Amino acid sequence: MELDSLACEREWLIKSEVPSTISQLKLCLECAMSLFKSGTKKAPGKEETSQPLPGKYVFSAPHQDAIKAVVTVDGHRITQAEVSLRLASSKSNAPPLSTSLKDGTPWLLPQLQTSKQCVSRTANLLRDAPTLLESDVKCQAEASNLLMQQVEVLLSKAVDSLMIPDQWDLAEQARLNYQAGLRPQIPDDTMLVFYIHCSRLVAAVYSLTQAPTGTKHHSSSSIRAYVGSMFDRGHQWMEVSAVNRIEVTMPWVAEVLCLLTTAQQLCQQLKEKISLMR
Repeated sequence: MELDSLACEREWLIKSEVPSTISQLKLCLECAMSLFKSGTKKAPGKEETSQPLPGKYVFSAPHQDAIKAVVTVDGHRITQAEVSLRLASSKSNAPPLSTSLKDGTPWLLPQLQTSKQCVSRTANLLRDAPTLLESDVKCQAEASNLLMQQVEVLLSKAVDSLMIPDQWDLAEQARLNYQAGLRPQIPDDTMLVFYIHCSRLVAAVYSLTQAPTGTKHHSSSSIRAYVGSMFDRGHQWMEVSAVNRIEVTMPWVAEVLCLLTTAQQLCQQLKEKISLMR
């Protein structure tokens, strides 16, 4: 009787709980993809009625005039920006440098791009789920557990891309040289970067000096660099001598993180239920 009861529970889990969890995961991912595409929430299953509108974000903080900015974000790109910088090398009474980024020279935000790609891959994986689960109950349980593990790996990458900007560094930013699209250009001893940290868009200005010769150089240049960080810029070692940061909240990214966290919890819950049925 006990074995029969366990078999019935296992069959109920596979026939009911697994499809239900997969449906909930698909819904979370569909909502997340909608947000990545437009920055506004769209009811699942409904078509877009208009072109997605880029989001405009204003960076400002009281008692801070080292950097101010207004940027327009469209998908994973900053398409327009108006930036005001008070350069460390300028005299204290000198006016701030005003510069701008215009259409045609986008500034990419690879964290958003990577996270979106991981969500898309997860959605494709779940789309093939019915084929993976076409077998007997025992094999279906194993396949479901493996599927949840694969989904969790992709979801973790999607979340980490937004939560941990340290995966990107200043050397890579210098190579990409997005700030070359600014007009007028900013001095070579100043570096402007934009990155995502959790649900915030951060603008950081690094004042640079050439690293002393005759010293052992080592790269320590996370995009969240600190004073003393060094990186190789075109075969010339640079050291960060000053840092100024300002940030603005991106509500839709906060919602994406909430959806991805919910999806992670759904995976973990199903894996725990499957383990109890073994």
